[in-house]
Parts: sequence; structure tokens; C-alpha cells
Amino acid sequence: MNQNFSDSIILITSTDTTDYGGNFGTGFVIHQDEHITYVLTCAHVVEEVGGVGRVKVGGYPAKEEVASGNRQGCDLAVLAVEDGLTKLPSLKLGVVAEKGREFIASGCYTDGTKTRKLASISGKLGGTQIILEESDRTPAWNLEISNDSEHDLKAGYSGSPVVDKASGYVLGVVAQLTGQGKGVAISIEALGKIWQGKGMPQNLISKPSAEKIKSGGSMTPAMQRKIERLKRELNLAEKQSKELQELIELIDVEINEHRDDLTRQRMLNQKKERYERELQPHELKVETLLTEIDELTQE
Repeated sequence: MNQNFSDSIILITSTDTTDYGGNFGTGFVIHQDEHITYVLTCAHVVEEVGGVGRVKVGGYPAKEEVASGNRQGCDLAVLAVEDGLTKLPSLKLGVVAEKGREFIASGCYTDGTKTRKLASISGKLGGTQIILEESDRTPAWNLEISNDSEHDLKAGYSGSPVVDKASGYVLGVVAQLTGQGKGVAISIEALGKIWQGKGMPQNLISKPSAEKIKSGGSMTPAMQRKIERLKRELNLAEKQSKELQELIELIDVEINEHRDDLTRQRMLNQKKERYERELQPHELKVETLLTEIDELTQE
């Protein structure tokens, strides 16, 4: 496991220091594209710092909340931050959890001096539970903190990544403190419940093989950098494909509007064919990059 995963962890605060200045939580980087950094935290953290319009992420204002559940159910939220956090590494997400697996969680807390600090705790996964909200069901894990851990779960840990010691994958997000040395983490697979179909990057959550999980799924820094580079290329290729697809759709509308103008129709069809030719290599590149990223993360 990469011992520097705490480099990706961020303090979540409020721009309104009068009404919400004492409230804070934790978030962590899960994805980046050309100018935007995506940070995962808890929905109740966003609520307690005054809502999305008042959120500061590592000192930068959140551009938007791209996905959110709620504190009674799928207590997760994804924040987008423009430019400011682009140098922070993204943590890898994976469905690797099983009872008894050892984890490390790093989060923010305050001590007697009210100074905000970042610290890690360790423990083992307890049993699973399902958080129910009407017809919605959110998978979660009980967290059992080790007796020899230097710190306990505290309120500021909400939104902290629960990182599998062996593989380095984030398997959950700290959401609740249930008692001395215990808490609850929302399973990372629940992220798809709030973000899927709303711009969630493909292959963001891995499902590594049992052999990889058992062996620790070690990934060298060079391989991590390669995956990050491929993801940036993928984002650009997907953006270019989307732009061309939108242009083709606009041309189809124009063709329909000028059905009686044969000259105009011919010109528009030629333009459409040109865009379709330009689109093909971008779509092929997207498919190739997705395959390459998937192979690297499954090795």
C-alpha cells in the first residue's frame, strides 16, 4: 500500500466563519481531469458547513456539488474544485472489502487546543450492514478500531477514506461514529448510486481479482503515474468525442429543418460525414484507453 495516501486527504470547511466556523470534516481526491479535481466526502459534512454554496475544499471554494446522497441514507457527496488542487494525487477505489480485513483511515480532528490535525487510525472491518431509507438500500461496514491505534474516531473523521492495508484500495468512507472505538463506513460501491449516469468517470471503481487482493495488489509509483496520465488522455478523448457527437446532432437538426433545400442538404451531409470521420479515431482511442487502464488496474 502507498503509505503517502494521506497526501490526497483534504480538510473540508466553510466560507461562513460566523455561523459555521467551528464545523469541518474530511474529504479525499478520487479523480482529476484537465482543470477539475473531484473530492469525495460525506453529504452531512457538506450540510454542516453550510451547504454547497459555503463549502471550502482545502481552502478553495467548491465549484459545484456534482453528486450527493443524504445523511439518513447514502451519506456521500462529490465536490468539484477548479484548478486549485490539481497537483494532489487521486486515491484508487476498489470493491475489496470482507470481514476481518485490516484498514487504515486518515482524517481531520481537533485536540484540546482546537488545532485541526490530520491523523491515522487502524483497525479491522466488522460485519456488514444495510442502511435503509424508504426503498433505498446502502451497503456499509462496521469499523472496529484497534486497541493499539494511537487515535480514536472523532467527529472530524467524517468523509475520511477507509483504505485496505493490503491492496491500497479505498473500500469505504467514514460516515458515523457509533461508540468508543467503533464506527460505520459507507461502502465505496455505493458511490455509483448517486453519481452513475451523471458524469461519473468510467472504471473509477475497480473490482480486482481475488489473487490481486490477496497478494496486496502492489502498484509502483511509476505505474500509478502511468494510470493517471492515461486517465487524463481518456478525459480529453471523451471530451472531444462528445463535442463531435453534439455537432453531428446539431447538423441532423439542420438537415431536418432544410428538407426542401437540396443544395443546403448536400452541404450539411458533407459536413456531417467529415465530423463522423473525425469522430471514429476519438471513439477508438477511448476504447483503447479504457482497455489499457482496466488491464493495468487488474494486474
